[in-house]
Amino acid sequence: MIKLIKGFTLVIMMLNMAGCASYYSHYGSFSAQNSKGDERMYVVSWKTAEYPSWAIQDDKATEIVLETQCSERKWKMADQVTSSSRCTEVHEGIVACGDASLDLSLVGKPISDPNHLCMTVTDSKGAQSIVDLEGQVLISVSCLPSAVTQKEEGEMVNIDYLKASVVPYSIATRKARRYSYGDKAPVMSGKSCDSGS
Repeated sequence: MIKLIKGFTLVIMMLNMAGCASYYSHYGSFSAQNSKGDERMYVVSWKTAEYPSWAIQDDKATEIVLETQCSERKWKMADQVTSSSRCTEVHEGIVACGDASLDLSLVGKPISDPNHLCMTVTDSKGAQSIVDLEGQVLISVSCLPSAVTQKEEGEMVNIDYLKASVVPYSIATRKARRYSYGDKAPVMSGKSCDSGS
């Protein structure tokens, strides 16, 4: 009986170690204004690993990345599981805190608190973790860039991002099996970008 239990335990361990997860990419794109008032395209993306109900591991996810057309600034939003940081320790849910050197509060004042909340993500059911997000996500923005451009390696680059709004942006996302034909992130064109903006 003991040998049988040991054998069963070994099989379970081997199955879990064999990478029985299903891997997915999640993408969404939408158009909205940046803080300067320019109409831009935005892409939101993250990845998940989903395990069967009998597996020992919990589902896993990467941080959510929000990219802005014509801008070098990428926002990364995380929960307490995906990223252990002061921001996720202080705030519940899926969050991103501002950078005092780059961001201002919603009323345009400098950020003095390093854990000042700038972005949150959830869905219609109030998901607090990335692995629980459903297809329609809600992004709230409560910060402004202190400047829309900065010099990098001798050139001025755009670092503007999604305009702050008291009403969350609602974005439909799609889920594709990783490395499948459908695993393609939306492409943002650079044609509408003004030089030096």
